[in-house]
Amino acid sequence: MPLKSTDRPRGEASPADVRRQLELLFASDAFRSSRRCQSFLEFAVDRTLTGRAAELREKVIGVEVFQRNPGYDSNDDPVVRATAGDVRKRLAQYYQDPAHTGELRIEMLPGSYVPEFRVPVPQAPPELPRLDMQPVPPPEPRSIGRRPALGLVGALLLAVGAWWIARPLGNSGFERFWAPLLNANGAVLICVGQAKLYNFPRSVGPEVERALDPRRPPDASAPKFTAGGAEALLKNIQPVWDRYVPIGDAEALSRFAILLDRKNKLYRVRGSALTSLADLREGPAVLIGAFSNDWTLRVSRDLRYRMARSEDFRLYVEDARNPAQRTWLGPKDGITTGNTEGADFADYAIISRVFEPTTGRPMVSIGGITHLATAAAGEFLTTPALLDEALKGASKGWDRKNVQIVIETKVIGHGATPPRMVALHVW
Repeated sequence: MPLKSTDRPRGEASPADVRRQLELLFASDAFRSSRRCQSFLEFAVDRTLTGRAAELREKVIGVEVFQRNPGYDSNDDPVVRATAGDVRKRLAQYYQDPAHTGELRIEMLPGSYVPEFRVPVPQAPPELPRLDMQPVPPPEPRSIGRRPALGLVGALLLAVGAWWIARPLGNSGFERFWAPLLNANGAVLICVGQAKLYNFPRSVGPEVERALDPRRPPDASAPKFTAGGAEALLKNIQPVWDRYVPIGDAEALSRFAILLDRKNKLYRVRGSALTSLADLREGPAVLIGAFSNDWTLRVSRDLRYRMARSEDFRLYVEDARNPAQRTWLGPKDGITTGNTEGADFADYAIISRVFEPTTGRPMVSIGGITHLATAAAGEFLTTPALLDEALKGASKGWDRKNVQIVIETKVIGHGATPPRMVALHVW
């Protein structure tokens, strides 16, 4: 955007002008497709405008912009240097266009992460030649022009529209919670839990189905296994741990897929039984399911809130700081579907957003005592109003730290009530 030389001393740009120019850059073809470059340049410009340019060092940028651990090795992970080089190329590409000749220039010299702002020096219009023999009437003054003005208006409208689509994440709790994953390099891996189920031999299958039929009257006698008895049943049981996804996990998966698609973030889906540590190292991840997903249990075993099983096999959420207190208990009889009359109960789930030390990547995990609580956790994380309200009381700087949330939902029949937060931990 051209600047008037009379607004300020020559060569000096106001912060407002710089921020307006930044918006134009982010709306351009050069920057629109790279959220990483936008975040880097916005951070560098903000620190410079607020007099904190001395903070623009590689380690600081790595931690603040790319959510790396404070002790990360920049030689093994040169994300800052690589992004800075990419930003310089995109700036050069933008200003090579003659249409941007009169705009304020934002530059970043090699070897430095501190941007420089240059106001173009207005050039005096060339003196019109005069003829000796006959005076030439002066040319009609060019209006600031209908066509140029219309073009400028159109360009601004396009820029505003493009900026709205590709705008950086805002300051709401919801957006700040998701920012590490959305800004991280690579596609998000959604690792969905797979229920640990078993197939029965065909010889006893029908009898097993009748025995487990939830519609069977409570006072009805249990069917007897006539085809070899219980011994044959256990001997021939067939584990199928890699075929089925709990319905609550699938519901959460659909919510996360919609969210990432709306944020233009690539993602891929893998079952927990087929996911390796190498898969998790490739980029950010979302883990769905607790007891259906071994990766969730591994990630959370050293965290404050984690899933546990009591001596009588009752599932609950354990607080590592107060393990004797078991407030968040699952159903007494192990019912997990809520399909038995009178089986209404409170269900709980753990939400964790951590910078996983093993992989160094941002990771979100959700897992409920039952699959219904897992679905409720998915609803909680994809509903801005719920997440914003929960994070209002979080400590300062929580968005750059690890976060755990425990949520509660009431299971009534086949469904569950909207989730609510019962505990929050930031570290």
